[in-house]
Amino acid sequence: MNRILKCIVDKGSLFPIKPLFGKMVITALARIGGRVTGIIANQPMFQAGAMDTDGLDKVISFLCLCDSFNIPIIFFHDIPGFLVGKEAERRRVEAKVMNGMNALALTTVPKISIIVRKTYGQAFWNMGGTGTNSDFLVAWPTAEISFVDPEIAANVVFGGKVEDSGDRREQLKNLVEKMVEDSSPYAAAGLHYLHDVIDPRQTRDFIIEALEICQDSRRKGMSQHKLASWPTKF
Repeated sequence: MNRILKCIVDKGSLFPIKPLFGKMVITALARIGGRVTGIIANQPMFQAGAMDTDGLDKVISFLCLCDSFNIPIIFFHDIPGFLVGKEAERRRVEAKVMNGMNALALTTVPKISIIVRKTYGQAFWNMGGTGTNSDFLVAWPTAEISFVDPEIAANVVFGGKVEDSGDRREQLKNLVEKMVEDSSPYAAAGLHYLHDVIDPRQTRDFIIEALEICQDSRRKGMSQHKLASWPTKF
C-alpha cells in the first residue's frame, strides 16, 4: 500500500503518523496537488490488513486530528474485516468498532473513499463506505465488495445446495466464481452504491478534482468540529 500511496501523493510528502502502532493500517499526512490531506489506508502486508483494536484506536485518533485542523481525509480500502477471537473479545473489539463508526459519523471534513482491492463486511463502512457521509466513493476495477470473503460467502449462501457427488469441488469452484462476480464494483456502481469505477492511473487526478469540488462547497471544506470533546486518552 505504501508503494501505491507514493505514486499518488506529491513526491516526498508522505508523512506517516504512528507507523509502528497498529501496523495493519496506515495513517499519514501528505500533499496531493499541493493540498494537505490525511490518508487512512489498509496495509495488507501486516495481518492481511485485518484491523484490530490498536488499529481502530489509531484511526479514531487520526480522525480527531484531521477534523480538528480541517484536513480532508482519503480512505484506501484493502481490508478483509476485523481481527476476531478470544483476545479480541477481551479487548472489546465490538465497542471499538462502534466507537470508530461514531467518530466517523462526527467527522465533517471532506471524505474521499477509494476501494483498491477487497473490502468486506462491517469494515467497508468503518472505512468510509456507503451511508457514512463520504463525499466521494469510488472503486478500482480490482475491487471486491462483499459481506465476507467469496470462498466463505459461497459456503454460507450455497453450502446446503451443493450436491454430495464426485464433482463437488468443481461445483464449489463455480459458486466461488459466482460470488466473486457478484462482488464486482460495476454491480455496486450500477445500483448507485458507488459514484464511479475509475482507472487506477486516474486516481491522483480524481482526488485533485474532488478536493477542488469540496473547496468550492458551501462549507469550503471546513469542519464543524463535532469531535472537539472526543476523549483524548490515546
